[in-house]
Amino acid sequence: MAQLFKTIAKNRCLACFLFLFISASHADSSAVNLAKIKLKALDSKIGKLEQTLIHAHDKQGVLNKELAETEKEIGKGVRESRTIQQDMATKQHKITGLQQQVEQLEAQLQVQQQLLAKHLRTRYKMGEYQPLKWLLNQDDPYTISRLLTFYQYIIQSRQEVIDKVHDIKDKLALSENKLHQEIDAQQQLQQQLTIRQQKLEQEKHYHKALIQSLNQDIRTTQQALDESQRNKANLSRLLQSLVQQSIAQPHYPFMQMRHKLPKPVKTDKSATQQMNQGVTFFAPEGESVAAVYPGKVVFSDWLKGYGLLLIVDHGQGFMTLYAHNQSLFKQKGEAVSQGEQIAAVGHSGGLKQNGLYFEVRHRGKAIPPLEWLS
Repeated sequence: MAQLFKTIAKNRCLACFLFLFISASHADSSAVNLAKIKLKALDSKIGKLEQTLIHAHDKQGVLNKELAETEKEIGKGVRESRTIQQDMATKQHKITGLQQQVEQLEAQLQVQQQLLAKHLRTRYKMGEYQPLKWLLNQDDPYTISRLLTFYQYIIQSRQEVIDKVHDIKDKLALSENKLHQEIDAQQQLQQQLTIRQQKLEQEKHYHKALIQSLNQDIRTTQQALDESQRNKANLSRLLQSLVQQSIAQPHYPFMQMRHKLPKPVKTDKSATQQMNQGVTFFAPEGESVAAVYPGKVVFSDWLKGYGLLLIVDHGQGFMTLYAHNQSLFKQKGEAVSQGEQIAAVGHSGGLKQNGLYFEVRHRGKAIPPLEWLS
């Protein structure tokens, strides 16, 4: 019977050991799953950022294409304007030629009118009945007929020349008027073209401004992405090194503290903002920063992107990070207790507003910090 009780007790011890082992394995597996979920979320965020950059580059291509079309239209407008100006210059030259011809015809008309006036004055001096007197005086009829015929011929010839000059002058005036109308129409077209060119220039400047702004956004986003990746790489290397040291640290039951840890800074819920892989507690500069759980300081220095950074190792691969501090009160290797002040709130490392950036890490992977705070 005693042997039976010993066997049962032994089996119970083994069952307890297996239960504890399975529980610990389950906890580790849960933390790993959380890390994987967080990593997946981070990859998704990076993918979205890269997709945003792709869309920005696509938009940049569209804007460049539109700018090219606008500049082509401006070039076309310049050519059309040049053609119109050349055509107007040609027509203006023709008008000048027509005006010269009109002046020449007016000179001819004046000469012919003077000659006609001279003949009329001569006839007036001869008297209205002079041809009849010639006939009554019994002068040579043949000679008289010749004189009368010649006299009528001269008058008729002068009149024909005058009529012809008037006709040519009228035609030239019509041509000149037509050319003026064409020039007026081309001047209106030139004005419309000028207005169109001004609008195209405005579109050109607008597109250039958009492209410049988009290029700046792309550069800023790319720089922020590069900076974030460099900071992540720096922190990852540091954490990888610290993880190796964490294995030899005392095993505090940090895993059992989910939703039980105090906040590292006393702030309202409204002053809390999730950022990147952690959470930022906005607080006045110099506000006390406390360790959320006992542990050992494994890093206390300035790190690019995080400013004055302090990292506490709590064992079992768990670490807490306190970044952007104004000052660090603990050095590497020192032990800290829960609630002990380890730093002061600041904005070092490029933080635009005073606050503490806080992370919880397990084996170097970030896990949701708010799930551990009470």
